[in-house]
Amino acid sequence: MVIKNENIKVIFFDIGGVLLHIYPDRTINYLSDLTGISFEDVKSSFPEHDHEKYEMGLISDFGWYSSFRSALSNNQALTEEKFWQAWALLLGKESEVIDLMIDLKKYYKIWLLSNTNPKHIKDELDNKYVFPHLVDGAIYSFDVGLRKPDELIYQKSCEEANVLPNECIFIDDLKENIKGAKKVGLHGLHYTEMDNLQNDLKLLGLIK
Repeated sequence: MVIKNENIKVIFFDIGGVLLHIYPDRTINYLSDLTGISFEDVKSSFPEHDHEKYEMGLISDFGWYSSFRSALSNNQALTEEKFWQAWALLLGKESEVIDLMIDLKKYYKIWLLSNTNPKHIKDELDNKYVFPHLVDGAIYSFDVGLRKPDELIYQKSCEEANVLPNECIFIDDLKENIKGAKKVGLHGLHYTEMDNLQNDLKLLGLIK
């Protein structure tokens, strides 16, 4: 049961690994089958630096496709259409955390705070999922030019939500992102499973 904690105004949720199940291996498998490159080689070829730039809005959708294609040794079969089909496979179904998020919305503002990219947001989340249309606001890395765990993205998020950091809870599945949030003064909760999240929220006086 959700209860009102007067000290908390906003709850920020990460998306992938919290509100959505994600399956990177599906994307890798698809690309492996398409190109004939082994799963391990496709995975090791992932252009991490350019991916970070893509999530910060520094390169275009086509630029990200081109970067990934160039990173593969056998890329003749990887058309842009096939690449985006593979990219979409990464996102799975909404998790059980969605129901908790909806309950918390009775008393608290709900925001999204995610390292993500325009293709997943515009082509997938906005069209295929419910939760983006239930929240009060969203901070996407590609919109603000910042990625978690950079402290500036948490500061920016609090400014946009018009709250102080200590009035916020941030829920994420990655420990390094929680550490970044805590440095700014947010209440960071490391999500591993529903039971642990509920216990953490009980300790903060949001549910009983």
